[in-house]
Amino acid sequence: MKLLILAGGMSSRMKKALESDTSLDPKLIEQANTLPKCMIGLGKNGRPFLDYVLYNASLAGIKEVGLVLNPKDTVTQPYYEALSANNKTWGLSVSFVRQYIPENREKPLGTSDAIEQALTQLPSWQNSRFIVCNGDNLYPSKAFRILAEDTHPNAMLDWDTTTYTVERIRNCAIIKTDKEGFLIDLLEKPTDTEWQEIVQTMPRIGISWNIFAFTAQDLLPFLQKTPLHPIRNEKEIPVTVRLWTKEEPQSIFAIPISETIPDLTSKSDIAEIQTIIEKQYGDF
Repeated sequence: MKLLILAGGMSSRMKKALESDTSLDPKLIEQANTLPKCMIGLGKNGRPFLDYVLYNASLAGIKEVGLVLNPKDTVTQPYYEALSANNKTWGLSVSFVRQYIPENREKPLGTSDAIEQALTQLPSWQNSRFIVCNGDNLYPSKAFRILAEDTHPNAMLDWDTTTYTVERIRNCAIIKTDKEGFLIDLLEKPTDTEWQEIVQTMPRIGISWNIFAFTAQDLLPFLQKTPLHPIRNEKEIPVTVRLWTKEEPQSIFAIPISETIPDLTSKSDIAEIQTIIEKQYGDF
């Protein structure tokens, strides 16, 4: 099973100043300001955040990983090339993709564009089923294993929200499925009216953390015709998935999972994630 990790964003929210005083280690603040966020050193030994994601993937039996990087990233590839040269990538074969930015833009063109560029640069993947996920979420090995073992050609994880606040849930993409468990829609940041309907009609509210298993040949046509998001001006995978499910119902199966995901979006997340990693991974 192959795994594509999207780590080519600009980390703009991570670069913003903290809104209040903090006891966060100044070295971590400096890293947050200067490094790709997946390379911020966390845990007792200060390993890059991405190490923990890769380690969890290896525990699930993943063997091949593609890292999608920003073309300006001069840190991530040399680090993992050095680990690979010393056979220290937990049995993973790691390849690198650069998400090239169009000449008229300063930022990458979004997650759907990242996947499309990866499939172009890794042609052997075009005949594969692969998992794709964000580089700034600490997915448990269980998540990778579920998707790797699932028999549907295309699937996603439907994350439980019982431990989240309403505000947090409404800031995510909420998953709507049919009675058989296939995706009907993804509702991103629902309005008050949409939220009331969700509460009244959905006994269980699940969200997407952007981790999917796709069959490349099924996915490619929809990547190619994904429109730019009207607000963010990027090609985003939730838009691709919505387009796909509207045109081809029962194409993507949603698998419920009850885990909490540590999310490394901004500096305010670092202290909490540091505590989680120290507790769960010890001297790793």
